[in-house]
Amino acid sequence: MTKRRLRQIQTLMKDAATFLRLKMKPQGATVKQLLVQFENPNIYHRYFYLLLKFYKIAGYTIYYPMGFQKFRNLRNGEPYLSLILKEKDFLSIKNPPKSSEAILLRDDDFSADYFADHFARRSESGFHLPMNFHPLMYHQNLWNEKIDTEKHRINSVFFYGNFDDEAYRDIEKTPFDILGRMQILEILQPQENFISVKSQSQLNQLISAKPDGKLIFAIKEQYMVPIEKVRETLSHFRFFLCCPGVIVPLCHNFAEAISVGTVPVLQAEYARVVYPELRHLENAVIFEDEADLFKKLDEIFRMSQDDYSNMRRNVLEYYSRHYTPENVLKKVNAAIGKKTIFLNGNHRKLKAAIQRNNFEPQAQDWIVKPWQNNAQ
Repeated sequence: MTKRRLRQIQTLMKDAATFLRLKMKPQGATVKQLLVQFENPNIYHRYFYLLLKFYKIAGYTIYYPMGFQKFRNLRNGEPYLSLILKEKDFLSIKNPPKSSEAILLRDDDFSADYFADHFARRSESGFHLPMNFHPLMYHQNLWNEKIDTEKHRINSVFFYGNFDDEAYRDIEKTPFDILGRMQILEILQPQENFISVKSQSQLNQLISAKPDGKLIFAIKEQYMVPIEKVRETLSHFRFFLCCPGVIVPLCHNFAEAISVGTVPVLQAEYARVVYPELRHLENAVIFEDEADLFKKLDEIFRMSQDDYSNMRRNVLEYYSRHYTPENVLKKVNAAIGKKTIFLNGNHRKLKAAIQRNNFEPQAQDWIVKPWQNNAQ
């Protein structure tokens, strides 16, 4: 027997034991209950986990009835989606009690067409779930650790994240009119005020020294900020430069920054796909292009303490109203059965279009059509 076959058998046995344990576990319902009837959550990958995690955080008992085959597919599939079946006491795979009145989540209420309105027209008949923190922030209960947001902040711009040259070039091949992450690095790295963090001790020294007017980058390939220190680190800086994600403008570090009142600096195209709308110099600093980026950086480094404090308060209010699990779920629950709920799921279609290199502005075949939601 090969090692691979042995691992497969071990996984099967472990899955079977876990499945039976969940099936036999007594019901322990709370007042708030959620019934999930999703045939294909895979299209939403990590974002489906985040949606259900928000219900869990909000105190719901989650029921997701399923058979063994589906259980195995989800448990051994996409790493973050699989957390719904790996986290302890996350959900029940049995049917809810007959007398229960549960909120119902179904495929038909959701769409993966997250960016369709951006390239056509904005629709008031839908609700876009904001892209929130990295899933591990919630999985490890780091999302709501108390952070001092009133501390004296460094009047500099901070960024942390990945700069894999191959991965972060893909966005340059999409219809998004935006500077890619690698392009931004190439623009800013030659500047005299650019600082590349190489270690935690260097980052600690910078935080203590509080340098003014710097561009401080913690590039993952040189130094990765530990996930448990991300929000605390962000809270030391006035501004965070929101570099785009791999193939779409959105990235989880936007939400992580605003959660501690660090003002996002982002390109207009990025701002246009953030929901709800951001406002320049109210809760964000928005630039148009490369030249305007330098102009805006010069302006914010000369911003008064009072003006900055107002922006910080606005950013914290924006996060509290629109990104906390409780308030996100208020909008989701209000939209169920009344509006299309847009949950990010374009990545696979977009990657396929990039590989084919056949973007057609009118056809936009990378956008997931409603009737494709149940297809892999």
